[in-house]
Amino acid sequence: MAYNSNFNPNPQAAAKTLPIIHLALLIGQVLFGVAVYTITAQKSFSFDGSADPFIYVSLALTLGGFTTGNILFTKQLQKITPESTLSQKIASYQTAFIIRAALLEAPSLFSIVAYMQSGNLFFLAVCCLIILYFIFIRPTKDKIASDLNLDYNEKAELEG
Repeated sequence: MAYNSNFNPNPQAAAKTLPIIHLALLIGQVLFGVAVYTITAQKSFSFDGSADPFIYVSLALTLGGFTTGNILFTKQLQKITPESTLSQKIASYQTAFIIRAALLEAPSLFSIVAYMQSGNLFFLAVCCLIILYFIFIRPTKDKIASDLNLDYNEKAELEG
Protein backbone atom coordinates (compact mmCIF):
# COMPACT_ATOMS: atom_id res chain seq x y z
CA MET A 1 0.00 0.00 0.00
CA ALA A 2 1.45 3.34 -1.05
CA TYR A 3 1.59 6.30 1.31
CA ASN A 4 -0.78 9.06 0.22
CA SER A 5 0.58 12.41 1.32
CA ASN A 6 -2.58 14.12 0.07
CA PHE A 7 -4.85 12.30 2.51
CA ASN A 8 -7.62 14.66 3.56
CA PRO A 9 -9.83 13.30 6.31
CA ASN A 10 -13.54 13.91 6.56
CA PRO A 11 -13.75 17.01 8.82
CA GLN A 12 -16.53 15.57 11.02
CA ALA A 13 -14.69 12.26 11.43
CA ALA A 14 -11.47 14.04 12.32
CA ALA A 15 -13.26 16.21 14.87
CA LYS A 16 -14.50 12.99 16.52
CA THR A 17 -11.18 11.15 16.20
CA LEU A 18 -8.96 13.78 17.83
CA PRO A 19 -10.71 13.68 21.23
CA ILE A 20 -10.48 9.87 21.16
CA ILE A 21 -6.73 10.05 20.47
CA HIS A 22 -6.40 12.61 23.26
CA LEU A 23 -8.35 10.43 25.68
CA ALA A 24 -6.29 7.35 24.84
CA LEU A 25 -3.03 9.22 25.46
CA LEU A 26 -4.42 10.65 28.70
CA ILE A 27 -5.68 7.30 29.99
CA GLY A 28 -2.31 5.71 29.18
CA GLN A 29 -0.48 8.25 31.32
CA VAL A 30 -2.94 8.02 34.20
CA LEU A 31 -3.08 4.22 34.28
CA PHE A 32 0.70 3.92 34.06
CA GLY A 33 1.09 6.46 36.86
CA VAL A 34 -1.46 4.71 39.08
CA ALA A 35 0.10 1.29 38.43
CA VAL A 36 3.59 2.54 39.24
CA TYR A 37 2.36 4.36 42.36
CA THR A 38 0.69 1.16 43.53
CA ILE A 39 3.74 -1.06 43.07
CA THR A 40 6.34 1.37 44.43
CA ALA A 41 7.02 0.48 48.05
CA GLN A 42 9.08 3.39 49.34
CA LYS A 43 7.53 6.80 48.91
CA SER A 44 9.05 10.13 49.89
CA PHE A 45 9.09 13.71 48.67
CA SER A 46 12.36 15.48 48.06
CA PHE A 47 13.50 18.36 45.89
CA ASP A 48 17.20 17.70 46.52
CA GLY A 49 18.74 17.79 43.06
CA SER A 50 22.17 16.82 44.34
CA ALA A 51 20.76 13.54 45.66
CA ASP A 52 18.64 12.88 42.58
CA PRO A 53 19.79 14.51 39.33
CA PHE A 54 16.71 13.17 37.52
CA ILE A 55 14.83 16.07 39.12
CA TYR A 56 16.65 18.49 36.83
CA VAL A 57 16.21 16.19 33.83
CA SER A 58 12.49 15.87 34.51
CA LEU A 59 12.03 19.62 34.83
CA ALA A 60 14.10 20.28 31.69
CA LEU A 61 12.14 17.72 29.68
CA THR A 62 8.85 19.14 30.94
CA LEU A 63 9.78 22.72 30.12
CA GLY A 64 11.27 21.69 26.79
CA GLY A 65 8.27 19.56 25.83
CA PHE A 66 5.80 22.25 26.79
CA THR A 67 7.68 25.02 24.99
CA THR A 68 8.63 23.04 21.90
CA GLY A 69 5.16 21.52 21.62
CA ASN A 70 3.46 24.90 21.71
CA ILE A 71 5.93 26.46 19.27
CA LEU A 72 5.60 23.61 16.77
CA PHE A 73 1.81 23.59 17.17
CA THR A 74 1.64 27.31 16.43
CA LYS A 75 4.06 27.08 13.49
CA GLN A 76 2.14 24.19 11.95
CA LEU A 77 -1.09 26.17 12.20
CA GLN A 78 0.58 29.26 10.68
CA LYS A 79 1.52 27.20 7.61
CA ILE A 80 -2.15 26.73 6.79
CA THR A 81 -3.23 29.04 3.99
CA PRO A 82 -6.71 30.58 3.81
CA GLU A 83 -7.14 28.90 0.41
CA SER A 84 -6.73 25.43 1.96
CA THR A 85 -9.81 23.25 2.10
CA LEU A 86 -11.30 22.37 5.45
CA SER A 87 -10.02 18.81 5.07
CA GLN A 88 -6.48 20.09 4.52
CA LYS A 89 -6.78 22.40 7.53
CA ILE A 90 -8.03 19.53 9.71
CA ALA A 91 -5.20 17.25 8.52
CA SER A 92 -2.65 19.91 9.47
CA TYR A 93 -4.37 20.42 12.81
CA GLN A 94 -4.25 16.69 13.52
CA THR A 95 -0.54 16.60 12.80
CA ALA A 96 0.11 19.64 14.97
CA PHE A 97 -1.96 18.27 17.84
CA ILE A 98 -0.34 14.83 17.81
CA ILE A 99 3.14 16.38 17.83
CA ARG A 100 2.14 18.63 20.73
CA ALA A 101 0.63 15.73 22.66
CA ALA A 102 3.68 13.52 22.11
CA LEU A 103 5.99 16.27 23.35
CA LEU A 104 3.93 16.48 26.53
CA GLU A 105 3.51 12.75 27.01
CA ALA A 106 7.24 12.00 26.83
CA PRO A 107 8.21 14.02 29.96
CA SER A 108 5.15 12.68 31.75
CA LEU A 109 6.19 9.08 31.13
CA PHE A 110 9.81 9.92 31.99
CA SER A 111 8.65 11.36 35.32
CA ILE A 112 6.66 8.24 36.08
CA VAL A 113 9.66 6.02 35.36
CA ALA A 114 11.88 8.30 37.48
CA TYR A 115 9.38 7.94 40.33
CA MET A 116 9.43 4.17 39.89
CA GLN A 117 13.21 4.20 40.22
CA SER A 118 13.49 6.62 43.14
CA GLY A 119 10.18 6.61 45.00
CA ASN A 120 10.32 10.42 45.03
CA LEU A 121 6.78 11.81 44.85
CA PHE A 122 8.14 14.99 43.25
CA PHE A 123 8.15 13.14 39.93
CA LEU A 124 4.48 12.23 40.27
CA ALA A 125 3.73 15.87 41.07
CA VAL A 126 5.42 16.90 37.81
CA CYS A 127 3.46 14.20 35.99
CA CYS A 128 0.19 15.43 37.51
CA LEU A 129 0.90 18.98 36.35
CA ILE A 130 1.54 17.73 32.83
CA ILE A 131 -1.66 15.68 32.92
CA LEU A 132 -3.65 18.72 34.07
CA TYR A 133 -2.30 20.75 31.16
CA PHE A 134 -2.95 17.79 28.86
CA ILE A 135 -6.60 17.84 29.95
CA PHE A 136 -6.70 21.59 29.30
CA ILE A 137 -5.59 21.19 25.65
CA ARG A 138 -8.32 18.64 24.86
CA PRO A 139 -9.37 19.21 21.24
CA THR A 140 -13.03 20.16 20.99
CA LYS A 141 -14.84 21.38 17.89
CA ASP A 142 -14.86 24.90 19.32
CA LYS A 143 -11.10 24.84 19.99
CA ILE A 144 -10.40 23.42 16.54
CA ALA A 145 -12.54 26.12 14.92
CA SER A 146 -10.88 28.81 17.01
CA ASP A 147 -7.32 27.59 16.43
CA LEU A 148 -7.93 27.31 12.68
CA ASN A 149 -9.82 30.62 12.43
CA LEU A 150 -12.63 28.94 10.54
CA ASP A 151 -15.30 31.02 8.87
CA TYR A 152 -19.02 30.44 9.34
CA ASN A 153 -19.36 27.96 6.46
CA GLU A 154 -16.34 25.93 7.59
CA LYS A 155 -17.66 25.82 11.15
CA ALA A 156 -21.00 24.57 9.86
CA GLU A 157 -19.23 21.89 7.79
CA LEU A 158 -17.17 20.87 10.82
CA GLU A 159 -20.28 20.54 12.94
CA GLY A 160 -21.84 18.33 10.26
